[in-house]
Amino acid sequence: MARVEEASLVADMIHRVESDLVVEPPVWSQESEPATILERMEYHRVPGLSVAVINGEQIERARGYGVLEAGKQEPVTTESIFQACSISKHVAMVATLRLIQEGVLDLDGDANSYLKSWKLPANAGWQPRVTLRQLLGHTAGLVYNWYRGFRREEPMPTLLDVLEGRSPANTPPVRVVMLPGSRFRYSGSHYSVLQQLLVDVTGTPFPELMRALVLEPLGMNDSSYDQGYPDTRPESVAVGHYTGGGPVYGKWRVIPEMAGAGLWTTPFDLARLALEIQRTHQGRSSRFLAKELVDEALNPQIEDGFGLGTQLDGKGESRRFGHSGGNIGYACLSTAYSERGLGAVVMTNGEGWALIQELFRAIAREYEWPEYEPGREVVPIEPAVYESYAGEYELRPGYSLSLRQREGTLLLEAPVQAAVELHPRSETEFFSEALNLEVTFGRDEGAR
Repeated sequence: MARVEEASLVADMIHRVESDLVVEPPVWSQESEPATILERMEYHRVPGLSVAVINGEQIERARGYGVLEAGKQEPVTTESIFQACSISKHVAMVATLRLIQEGVLDLDGDANSYLKSWKLPANAGWQPRVTLRQLLGHTAGLVYNWYRGFRREEPMPTLLDVLEGRSPANTPPVRVVMLPGSRFRYSGSHYSVLQQLLVDVTGTPFPELMRALVLEPLGMNDSSYDQGYPDTRPESVAVGHYTGGGPVYGKWRVIPEMAGAGLWTTPFDLARLALEIQRTHQGRSSRFLAKELVDEALNPQIEDGFGLGTQLDGKGESRRFGHSGGNIGYACLSTAYSERGLGAVVMTNGEGWALIQELFRAIAREYEWPEYEPGREVVPIEPAVYESYAGEYELRPGYSLSLRQREGTLLLEAPVQAAVELHPRSETEFFSEALNLEVTFGRDEGAR
């Protein structure tokens, strides 16, 4: 009887998520109107969507919505495969950590000492030193590249072609253009170098290596980096769609830069990976990865929002890890709490980033995810705090804003505009419903 009641409760939660997506109103002061998931898919012209939800340290639900291809009848199921876009980097990071754990690689070792087929070249006689840590964390200072893929009938570059930027590659050559370790700069180039490094060190083709190191051990049976993988199971491929809703020419693009954007997978499989990272970080026995390496990955590097191969959000007990992604025809997001058994993965076969955000807000609300979105509840603070922020703030030369206290709030005054009320969310964070505006205060010598 208890299991029946539990199943009924889960079904009710799923129904509430499906029927009450959180559509952000134009202005925060307005109420959002509820909408069903199918209504929002139609609005955003996204034919198909797949979701997996982690709750209570298990995958509590997985479900598909819509169709594999616009205008056709084959439905999206939990086994339907999507391009994982940049979540591919998150999975490739795990494979790299496994080789570090086995002593094959050193996280702070020089990448050129491992590369054989190609090396990061010198610039004007100066040879940069780039580490695996910097490649994983996007801090190696490499040229910016976004890999848009290739039509299936087009000539396909090798990874060496991509690294050298030579035809038929469609991106610039990979070079160090900023001082390594000095700043964060997100770029697929880092993971092209990483892909070549892993292949050179192991002598194993990248798809086979990823299957051996990550996919097979975790039971990710509907996943592969092999660019021919969708051709082996055409009945379950979620065809990519452009923003207007039409199918991508050739149904999907081929991604030779596999570590950066080439994984085919399902939300269920990605949720398996998230659970493994959660369990390991929380100190549970794991022969797959050592806790110290997972903790390293979840530790912010140069910027608070990025660790090693993972995007980071929230603070303290509400810290989340995961990755977002967008290829031509696809969008996806994976996020999970480091300290709690909560999370979700959503993948679409359309460029439906706004839809993904709406669905995540509905999941977060129903499953009571802590601090997923900034709260807009007014909290009481001491009058002296208001007084400390009063003054003039220069946003740019010739344009200044003024703040003054008035009866338990701050008034923001801009040239030729009526004053805008700022309400406290904490002693340092304020918001305005009138302008969808958030203001965070810090001590700055520019204020006067």
